[in-house]
Amino acid sequence: MKKALIIGLLLGVGLPAGLAADKSVVSAIEKSGGLVLPWPGEQDAWEVEFHLRGRDLEDDGLSAVAALKTVVALNLRDTKITSDGLKHLKGLSKLKRLHLERTAVDDAGVSHLTGLENLEYLNLYGTRITDKALDQLSGLKNLKQLYVWQTEVTDDGVTKLNKALPNLKIVKGVDLSKIVIVKKEEPKPEENLKWLAVGGPEKPPAKSKPGSFLIITFQNKSNQDVKIYWVDYGGGKKLYGEISKGAERKQNTYSDAVWLVTDSKDKPLGYFVAGTKMALAVIPK
Repeated sequence: MKKALIIGLLLGVGLPAGLAADKSVVSAIEKSGGLVLPWPGEQDAWEVEFHLRGRDLEDDGLSAVAALKTVVALNLRDTKITSDGLKHLKGLSKLKRLHLERTAVDDAGVSHLTGLENLEYLNLYGTRITDKALDQLSGLKNLKQLYVWQTEVTDDGVTKLNKALPNLKIVKGVDLSKIVIVKKEEPKPEENLKWLAVGGPEKPPAKSKPGSFLIITFQNKSNQDVKIYWVDYGGGKKLYGEISKGAERKQNTYSDAVWLVTDSKDKPLGYFVAGTKMALAVIPK
């Protein structure tokens, strides 16, 4: 039943009136560059992300997120939102995870979060908060992780909040002058994805399925520039980027995701289907 409702929500067919309204909300979020994903393990719960394609999001854009109601996780990292925009989040009673790192949020913005009683994770790294913000968080009894690196928060403020919330882990950051930098190799692809040419004997799934996070490295070995599209959970196509001939692109994705490759004029060329490991996807000549 849940699967049918999600598909109906994304395709806009056969829905009760209430869920049909949600389709317009999802469309508004996607128009602002947001990505709406089903939250694993909970019925009619959503994860909304703007940090990949929606970094131009401003305060008014959060009104659409507020209308979705059952958002469990919200990522606003590196967007253009300010403290004033957080007033739209007051009604998200199911919110558990909130990313606000490197935004213009300050102490006034944190005051809008005090009613989010189910919040477990809050990232305020690189924001303008001070100890006053921590005082306002002392009532969030379910808060388990809080990041305040590169803010105006002091050790005294952290100590005070930990007395109020002894089970809360507060990450204040590290002294960069004491760090010895060790060059770390990037994770290498562990498998090669099979190229499913359009018109070939093997057909890709009609849509992606929710899965675990991984990275695909697309290598364009063809003699032309190409585009890559994610085939979403309803079978729709979302443009994620272009790859020049001879170039490559590292792409965040999820297991069981379906990716379409087209030429520069959107003519379909072939597909890749993500597995469960970091992978290499070679676009052939």
